[in-house]
Amino acid sequence: MQLNLPILHLLKDCQKILIAGAGGGFDIFAGLPLYFTLRDMGKTVHLANYTFSDFNIAKVISKPEPLIETLLMGAQGTVNHPIMYYPEGYLAQWFEVERGEKVPIWMFAKTGVEPLTMCYKTLIKHLGGVDALILVDGGVDSLMRGDEMGAGTLMEDTISLTAAEALDIPVKILACLGFGTEAEEAVCHYNALENMATLARLGAFYGACALTPQMEAFQLYETACRYVWEQPKHAKSHISTRIIPAVNGAFGNFDMYGESHSPALISLLMGLYWFFDATVVVKRNLLADDLRKTITAEDAFRICIQKRMKTNLRPYKSLPY
Repeated sequence: MQLNLPILHLLKDCQKILIAGAGGGFDIFAGLPLYFTLRDMGKTVHLANYTFSDFNIAKVISKPEPLIETLLMGAQGTVNHPIMYYPEGYLAQWFEVERGEKVPIWMFAKTGVEPLTMCYKTLIKHLGGVDALILVDGGVDSLMRGDEMGAGTLMEDTISLTAAEALDIPVKILACLGFGTEAEEAVCHYNALENMATLARLGAFYGACALTPQMEAFQLYETACRYVWEQPKHAKSHISTRIIPAVNGAFGNFDMYGESHSPALISLLMGLYWFFDATVVVKRNLLADDLRKTITAEDAFRICIQKRMKTNLRPYKSLPY
């Protein structure tokens, strides 16, 4: 069984595709089912992530490939010393050790928009060009505009979306996986659904599809996640630790590892991919224009706080069902 992607018409003539985690952390893991599905179709697919990993530590415990010192490098090979947080490195290790494949996981340092745009351009040139960029969000806070209470960790997604807007790539897609998983971020899913409805009216919603346990792409995603999470004392994704049991049929207050202190309603909704025109999403974002010239993540954070303090925020609402 294959993932029934509603974006195949957009990717029909695309042979080189970059899948990039938009919001940092474990977002790139939410792109793995897309990676395996598209690769099985004969596409050349690359993986990247707006990272929270420490580059200096990565260079000590592994041998990443540097493209821009301190800003862009590819995790590869094996991790030679246990570490509590290096998801890209352990994912590259899973590919090599468990599957016999050398798959670099490119890491963009956590910066502002201008350096990230430069990093994207450098990576794309290094890869020999790409025809499509799929930004992946674990959750749905990338769809927030900045005028909502319960906007989650919108800043990182906005930085990635704004950087992507400047790239000369014919196809730019935002993929969201994990509706309802962002309990720690107190995301208002009422506002997320309202934003989705607006994007649909604008013709920017490409459709949705569901992961199921029978799909090899899902099975590989789960196996890769478990491999990384179960490294000694390594951090876990509170997003994918909800997506995976949801797809496997868990419901209600279920905790995959018994470590979460923020209950979330586990349901099949978490296993749905939602696809949007990334260009339209960023044009609706109220923070993007103010972030375009930012250099550091600290600059971006300050601007986001100032902007939101001056904005009449849409109230937090609960879903009526």
